[in-house]
Amino acid sequence: MGFKVDAYSDIGTKKNVNQDALLIKQATAMNIGNICMGILCDGMGGLSCGEVASSAFVNRMDSWFKMELPQMLSDQNATEPLYGKETMTQASHLLSRVEGQWKKIVTEMNEKLKAYGNSNGMRLGTTVVAIIIIGDEYMTMNVGDSRAYKFGKKKLEQVSHDQSYVQQQVELGRMTEAEAMHSDKKSMLLQCIGASESVVPEFFKGQIEKNLNFLLCSDGLWRKLEDKEIVSIAPQKNGIKKLTEMVMNRGETDNISGLIISI
Repeated sequence: MGFKVDAYSDIGTKKNVNQDALLIKQATAMNIGNICMGILCDGMGGLSCGEVASSAFVNRMDSWFKMELPQMLSDQNATEPLYGKETMTQASHLLSRVEGQWKKIVTEMNEKLKAYGNSNGMRLGTTVVAIIIIGDEYMTMNVGDSRAYKFGKKKLEQVSHDQSYVQQQVELGRMTEAEAMHSDKKSMLLQCIGASESVVPEFFKGQIEKNLNFLLCSDGLWRKLEDKEIVSIAPQKNGIKKLTEMVMNRGETDNISGLIISI
């Protein structure tokens, strides 16, 4: 299985610094095949040095992909774990181990960024949305309101969960989707790596399908787009750049970033 990827990030029309950071990595592993990982972080607006937080988390995940994932794959090939009546595939077993390691990285980076902020008299933080594809299965992780979507030729489905105040209010029935979109609290997060006492990331897993696309994006990209626009434009050549230009023309002033992985 091969992957077609695209990524784009823009500072936007009013910010002095691009606080977004992103990463796409691919590798081929013996007995497993191709692996692809995407990471997107949005350094928090309103906090100082958000770009430090987002780049630090992306760099940590880059290090994990280069150093810790190969060790995990080596251990997997050496031990050949039993799955118990084949109830767990090799990919599922690996994704469960990845989930455990990613949870530890989130906790580790939350503590490191808080300590860095405290020692320098500042507050800094970042969202994260991440995906890893192993075999015919995938797993996403998110903290905050950067999003992961999956889609084919027609239907777009969000496969992450916004950890935001307005999403919480919508789920409690206290706010409509339209009210949430226009609320002055739409950027208020329930969790943020580096600025929360503790962080609990959310994970979602699923099966890979033919002609499937995954989009990871910051809120600067998704807020002013319709589902049909994402489905039709994102897979095109320079699709993320085209969507970025669309939302900028519609008045978006935040940093705008996205990456797409197509199968």
